[in-house]
Amino acid sequence: MLALLLLLLLASLVSGRNDTDKTPWRCPEITQPPAVSCSCDLPHTLRCIGDNSALQVIGDVLRGLVPPATVSLLDCTVQNVSVLPDLLLEGVLLHGLVVSSGEIHHVSERAFSGLAGPLQALGLPNNKLQTVPTAALSALPTLDRLDLSHNHLETLTAGSFKGLSNLTFLELSENRLSVLEVNAISSLSKLQTLRLRGNKLSVNAVSALEGMHSLQELDLSDNLLAGPLGATTLPALSALRVLQLAHNQLSSVRRGALTGFTSLVSLTLHHNQIDVLEDNAFSELRTLTQLDLAHNRIVAVSGNSLAHLTRLVQLDLAHNFLRALTADLVVPLRNLQELRLDDNDISMVTSDALNSGTVLRRLTLADNPLNCDCSLAEFAEWLTNSSLLPTSDRTTAVCATPPSLENGLLVEVSPHELLCGQDEEETGPAPPQGPLNPQVPVSGKQVTLRIFQYDGVSVTLLWSVEASAAPYACDALFVYEEEGAHEVLLESNPVRCNSSHLADPRALTLTLPGAGLLLGHRYRYCVVLLEGGGVTSDEMALVLGCSDIIPLIPTAEPQSQPLPEFSLTTHIAALHVNVSSPGTLLIVIQLWEQPLPKAHCLLTVAVFAGSSLVAQQHLNCSHPQTVIKDLPVGPYRVCAATGDFPSTGPRARCITVQQPVTPQGLGGLNIVIATGFVALSSVLLLGLYLATRRLLQRPKLLPTHQCFLAGPQDEEQHSRYVKLHATTKL
Repeated sequence: MLALLLLLLLASLVSGRNDTDKTPWRCPEITQPPAVSCSCDLPHTLRCIGDNSALQVIGDVLRGLVPPATVSLLDCTVQNVSVLPDLLLEGVLLHGLVVSSGEIHHVSERAFSGLAGPLQALGLPNNKLQTVPTAALSALPTLDRLDLSHNHLETLTAGSFKGLSNLTFLELSENRLSVLEVNAISSLSKLQTLRLRGNKLSVNAVSALEGMHSLQELDLSDNLLAGPLGATTLPALSALRVLQLAHNQLSSVRRGALTGFTSLVSLTLHHNQIDVLEDNAFSELRTLTQLDLAHNRIVAVSGNSLAHLTRLVQLDLAHNFLRALTADLVVPLRNLQELRLDDNDISMVTSDALNSGTVLRRLTLADNPLNCDCSLAEFAEWLTNSSLLPTSDRTTAVCATPPSLENGLLVEVSPHELLCGQDEEETGPAPPQGPLNPQVPVSGKQVTLRIFQYDGVSVTLLWSVEASAAPYACDALFVYEEEGAHEVLLESNPVRCNSSHLADPRALTLTLPGAGLLLGHRYRYCVVLLEGGGVTSDEMALVLGCSDIIPLIPTAEPQSQPLPEFSLTTHIAALHVNVSSPGTLLIVIQLWEQPLPKAHCLLTVAVFAGSSLVAQQHLNCSHPQTVIKDLPVGPYRVCAATGDFPSTGPRARCITVQQPVTPQGLGGLNIVIATGFVALSSVLLLGLYLATRRLLQRPKLLPTHQCFLAGPQDEEQHSRYVKLHATTKL
């Protein structure tokens, strides 16, 4: 809090006093329970707890002190105080004052008048102030630091800080600020640190910060900043060195972002919704040394995205969706010393990503599905020989595949164990024979991709299945990405379907979410079916089909003729909303498949009044209902979507509540009916799910990331590799 920020100031004051007077300072004895109890944890610092008479008792004692026995900082926590009266500490000499009660909503105009000396720091945190006490603060023209955090401030006007021209530090975090009038803060020409964390500020609101040429530190974390971060999203602040934008709703970083921030050295963007870093995104931030992009949705980083950050020392990309560690990410950052990549989807590290010229002191790769084949040989050697990396970092690289190396530390794997393709098949141990490892034959039945469509959100694949393959069950859909002369397994998605449920078993439509695919990249799609309906028997066989290499570009609209589809992800079947009382919504979401309770299965619910977002919540799929209260007057538009992403995206389901329902009479009945409907639907869906699961149940398909060399790309060769993946579980 403010008291901690005063330590340097107090240290200098105490040092100055000790140079002129060697008399040791003694803590004043102020103990009159229950009225007040005080203690000292630092020289010239007095901390007191008491009731509504505490300030009067403390003032009486402090007035009798003379230097060097005086107190520099007084920190009081009092109870049952809602108003700070006039002449609060008249005649008392202080440099810093902090008063908290949790209830103060008004400060008298003359509350700080009559002090024996100029006050340099004032804190009124953890109270209920709804406006800045401008009149009372005008008596403190020398004030250097002001803390009004954890109050109920909603608006800052042009005169809120009138007369405080010497302020260098302003703490306004955890309020309800949504409006900053022009010159409300920018008039503070000497302000160096501004903290606005935990408010309700939009991009339009922060435009009022324009012209703050002395500002060096700005915290806008946990606000309502949404959309792309571009060149003019924030007003240019040429002296700013530290900028915190975490816990907002920023969606991307555009070319030339934050133009005019010519002195910035630290940028924090973690816990946003960033999925794209455009080329030359940071070209205007050449002084940057620290960049935090953790907890976003970044799938890939091109070489041009970070190319201008030649002074960058620390880069955090943990908790994203990166597929590979490539030279594009590391090579341009010639001064990089710390790189954090934990909890991504990294399966490969290219041979040129890290070399003898790369000097990293920290590199973390925990919770990544590394495919420990021959392509990791150079990285394994670099990791073993990197004496600057601590042992704790080197042991974060853990193999996920092949099965023979699963959970093994990469630094402990010998080079001859890192095998690829035919070498692995020939030198690996022979698979055990017997009833636990049946040899599943590959059927000669044909599966051909007839229609490919991409609408910018999802990929639709229409497969033509040879009629004699029925009955069959869907097993998995593999996606391979073309990378140079190789193809890499990008995704392995289990698919549930049964030909007996299809109107025409010869036509199979599968829908793949496009979130993990990159526009313009080239992919091959392979489907695996189980002939015989998925029931283990001597007659069961694998039916394999692969497409050609297809570039991911938007195609024409889907065929008008409806085709049966099997989505690879849980989706919303229905959305029910009931206005149970004015300003209160009961929201119930009906899912197509009843998922097992998993922490990572999320639903996002948003409520709009007019065009304004008034509420947003995340729900677990195992309990898809909520009650949202204290809403403004409707009508409302309620949107729900699967996943941790904006609930107004293309996968959202929305409903408009035209007018509030009177809470009398039918309100309670509607709740009962809605709850009963959801309970009945859940039971039916759960029953359907368990029946289908028993029919199709089989061991889990282990994710693999096998690379293979390009050669003659005939169908037989691709069937061979798909078979290797498809039979892993058997």
